Amino acid sequence: MKNMSKMLFFFMLMLSILIMISTNNWFSMWMSLEINMIAFLPIMYEKNYLNSKNMIIYFLIQTMSSMIFIFSMIFMYKNYMMNMINMIMLMSILMKMGVPPLHLWLPMIMENMNWYNSFLLMTFQKIIPMMIMTYLMNMDLIIYIVLISAIISAIGGLNETSLQKIMAYSSMNHSSWMILSMKFENKLWIIYLIIYTLIMMMIIIIMNNYNIFYINQMNMNMNIMEKMFMMFNFMSLGGLPPFLGFLPKWLILQFMMNMKMYYLMFIMIMMSLIILYFYLQIINSSLMINSNLNKWIFMKKLNIKYNYMIMFMNLTLPMMMMLMIFL
Repeated sequence: MKNMSKMLFFFMLMLSILIMISTNNWFSMWMSLEINMIAFLPIMYEKNYLNSKNMIIYFLIQTMSSMIFIFSMIFMYKNYMMNMINMIMLMSILMKMGVPPLHLWLPMIMENMNWYNSFLLMTFQKIIPMMIMTYLMNMDLIIYIVLISAIISAIGGLNETSLQKIMAYSSMNHSSWMILSMKFENKLWIIYLIIYTLIMMMIIIIMNNYNIFYINQMNMNMNIMEKMFMMFNFMSLGGLPPFLGFLPKWLILQFMMNMKMYYLMFIMIMMSLIILYFYLQIINSSLMINSNLNKWIFMKKLNIKYNYMIMFMNLTLPMMMMLMIFL
């Protein structure tokens, strides 16, 4: 019964996204945000104190940002101080997504969530705010937000040992790339989000199966193939060529080079390298410390086929996409 009710709320969450896709009216956008929040709160629910605290924090943050959004919307209809109203509306959307400098709630609540809820928060919950942001992209403020987000997300996760907090800061960094992509091409952020969602799904399935929440747990129980699988996925998430995660960053870098935004490109690459350092710490903990080398003998054939398929896709798909672009 519990799973059935969660499925119902998940369908509500999908419905809110469909409402957003099918409208260009500000009121309908606000309504989709509210349905999205109402659907996600019961999905978050678990019977423990920390989870109840998470739900209250999430509810307060989302409610506050929704209030700011609807007040901005009312003033927008009156054509009053449009630049200021657009900026306030943009800030409310950034607060909803947990993008720096309005990000402090995101690592706090993700640390106490299960992996599947964290996955929803980092992926599906970005869709509606991102779509609203496409209507607010004519502002010079966007570049400064991207820079602040990239720098804070890179510095914030440096001393973290909680994998969920690291993933939260990583999500902020990827959000900055997605927001930046909107400046160049409206649909590019969708490609980025789809690829990010696929990679995160593959990582979180293993994290959830082994109940891994901290870096020092990465060396436990996994066989060699699964560790290699995790390593490839983290490298892909970091945007290393020739993995799948490199493709959207490469497209964004091309746009930046064409527009001669060299300083911004340099900062974004440097911040991504710091984020990659987080992933290398996780890979190092997984492969180098107390690695159970003898476990590869007992792997199931199904797991081997599945892991090889994902690795093959991770390596070949970006190459195929590049060939399609050049040809």
